[in-house]
Amino acid sequence: MDWARTKTIFILVFLLLNTFLFYSYLEQQIEYQESSASQTGDEESEQRLYGYAEEDLPDRIEQLHLEASYVDFESGGRSQKVEGNSNVNDVTYISNERLIGMSATLEDPVKISEDNRNEDLASFLSDYVWNAEDYEQGQMDEELNRQYYYQTFDDKQIYKPEASAQLELVFNDQNEIVGFRQSYFELDATPADGTIPAEDAIEALGNPSNGILQTNDTVSNVSVGYFNQVTPQGENVYLYTPMYIVEVNGETRYLVNARTQRVQSWEQVMENNDEEGVMVEPEVPENGSDLEEEAEEDGSDSGEEAEENGSDQEEDAEENGSAENGEEAPANE
Repeated sequence: MDWARTKTIFILVFLLLNTFLFYSYLEQQIEYQESSASQTGDEESEQRLYGYAEEDLPDRIEQLHLEASYVDFESGGRSQKVEGNSNVNDVTYISNERLIGMSATLEDPVKISEDNRNEDLASFLSDYVWNAEDYEQGQMDEELNRQYYYQTFDDKQIYKPEASAQLELVFNDQNEIVGFRQSYFELDATPADGTIPAEDAIEALGNPSNGILQTNDTVSNVSVGYFNQVTPQGENVYLYTPMYIVEVNGETRYLVNARTQRVQSWEQVMENNDEEGVMVEPEVPENGSDLEEEAEEDGSDSGEEAEENGSDQEEDAEENGSAENGEEAPANE
């Protein structure tokens, strides 16, 4: 046996085996480091976003602000849909320093079923409301029997207080629509490059200077909307600012300005935007009884006035007659 040759073969085999094991070890180390880095990145991202999934964040806002002005429903053919509807009983146009819009009453109330409520509402909007596709359904006020809608821009809602909702359906106690009120914004968007991404809005809430998000808090939803943050820029001109709406723990909402990162509570902004007393439109009667009562009141008032005038005239005539007789008596004597 050639021991020298056998020894050389064993050395080569062990060298190849060691080389293979070394490269296997390196691959495992690289995979482990990549996995650890990815896991650490996910944990940091989750911690930075307070549990909110990064892929669910809305896209960066591309508008600095919206310049909004009310359209006139009496011009441009905007009233044809309402005035041409045989079930519309009366149309009232509103135009003042702070609001331009219209209200309409229906001849026959339109029933909205509970089982197909959304479908029935969509059908009503399609039949009666001009540019209905530009509105997004809001809350229902059960006490006032009002269903509110708000205009959108680029699928983002233009937020307004309930008292000044841009579209309001009026219900009676039988869950029937008896009328509606509508206003509509003509919008001009100003592009912006300096807006912040949605993750920066969350980080703004977590900033110690704001003291809003704590370690055990969870961000439950992030969306985008436009809010009126300034006074009118002129007659019938308003500026709406883009905001990130961040919901915390499924209950509290905060607004973060998409440019300045200023943080405000939802209640604070909506209270400042409250236009009650300015945006109120004429009341829509639930049925014809209100109009009949007004007519009866007007008739009774007219009758009472006529009776009063008649009695006054009779009294005047009696006074004049007695006065004339009193003056003529001495002359006859």
